[in-house]
Amino acid sequence: MSDATALAEHVRAGETDAVTTVEEAIARCEQVNPTINAIVERTYDMARHRAAQWDATRGRAAGLDADGASTGLLAGVPIALKDLFCPAEGEPGYQGNRRLAELDHRYPETGAVARRLAEAGAISIGHTHSPELGGGQCPAAAETALYGPCRNPWNTDHTVLGSSGGAAAAVAAGIVRIAHASDGGGSIRIPASANGLVGLKPSRGRISSAPAGEGWGGGTTDGAVALSVRDAALALDVLAGPEPGDPYVPAHPAPAAGYVAEVGQHPGQLRIGVSSTIPFEVTDPLCTQAAEAAAGLLDSLGHRVTQALPEPMARNDYMYDYVRIMRASATATLRSLEGVLGRPWAEGDVEPVAWINYQRGAKISASDLLASRERLHLFTRKLVSWWNAEPGQGDGFDLLLTPTLGVVPPRVGHLVEGDERTLTKRLAKVTPYLPQFNVSGQPAISVPLGTAEGMSPEGLPIGVQLVAAPGREDVLLRVAAQMEQAAPWAQRRPPVHADE
Repeated sequence: MSDATALAEHVRAGETDAVTTVEEAIARCEQVNPTINAIVERTYDMARHRAAQWDATRGRAAGLDADGASTGLLAGVPIALKDLFCPAEGEPGYQGNRRLAELDHRYPETGAVARRLAEAGAISIGHTHSPELGGGQCPAAAETALYGPCRNPWNTDHTVLGSSGGAAAAVAAGIVRIAHASDGGGSIRIPASANGLVGLKPSRGRISSAPAGEGWGGGTTDGAVALSVRDAALALDVLAGPEPGDPYVPAHPAPAAGYVAEVGQHPGQLRIGVSSTIPFEVTDPLCTQAAEAAAGLLDSLGHRVTQALPEPMARNDYMYDYVRIMRASATATLRSLEGVLGRPWAEGDVEPVAWINYQRGAKISASDLLASRERLHLFTRKLVSWWNAEPGQGDGFDLLLTPTLGVVPPRVGHLVEGDERTLTKRLAKVTPYLPQFNVSGQPAISVPLGTAEGMSPEGLPIGVQLVAAPGREDVLLRVAAQMEQAAPWAQRRPPVHADE
């Protein structure tokens, strides 16, 4: 299957149209979704209507070039929206919760992300599996009481992880070529690694969360999971940019020519620190080997690769404060939905661990919450100094390379079946390398290694993570594209994949 960039080019050239691309995506969904359960709410009728409108106007909402062809960057490309805090007027807003589904809660307005995707010509065919209200039993597992488990197309006995698990499964299995995703503690990068995709977490403030203000104290961001680095860049060009009232501004401006123009540009010789293990958690040897293989690849490409880890990453005490913010946010989210529910939330309305977090979040005082935010700001200042090249102010590294995950994707149920203490420990083993950069707001990307070492004995992909200085998605995209060219991964297909 070609990527989203190629499909949009075919639509713009008149070689196919939006109605055709949408019908083909629906057919692929009907073929493989019963096996993997990636698309949990189908919006086929709305997709068909929008595709017909797009073709009738030839994409005029996105503008026309001098020859009258649509200039939409995602012209006629079928996508899927994550079933979590991505409002699109009139579409289901269940967010994995059975009570909201019973009430058929619909979004009353369209947010910046869904609007920008539509303006670029993308057409959503449905909503993808994610944890209940972003947390549920486990924020890194797309397995809910409402919808059941989402299964990994590479091995259906195993989880797709999450929280953008359904999005990643839909792309990996060939239902759509690119899908909306979001990341508050690794939730783009985790399923990208587990499903053999490219997952870019943008910098804080790069993509607006309007009409919302911020999520998890500024730790969350929207983005996409994609088949290729150029698709990841294309999604960023579509989604990047401020909205009035945004609380954050990226630390570095976007390239004048856009992010797609960065793909294929030589990154120069970079100083790259690599850590294939982390002191406070055991890393699966397969994940360690993947990072070491990627380090060797980068060394062969001429970069200066050395063993190094930012000192603040040697401990995970920052997570106490980040979890406190997550819990307070979860409580605030549920309370904001009481108007939809028509009453306060009760224990049976949400999954067991979600209820525990709701209760704990309700007990956090304002002063404790502010103290946690201040400690995380101090953590951020210490962490980002590792990328600072100013004499005496930092270590001067360009990139950090780590495994994306601490474990290979476990079997379905492993992250959602058990008591809260057990599940918390299991989650911690998945994500030792990831939430630090939600706290710091730095851009990070997970890429498939593209070699035999990048697969587990169960046939599951293993990704590696690259982290850049604040605002430097351009550096990430240049290096990831360089790796993609040197060790191609695009032709790998999982056993569960739709006919083309």
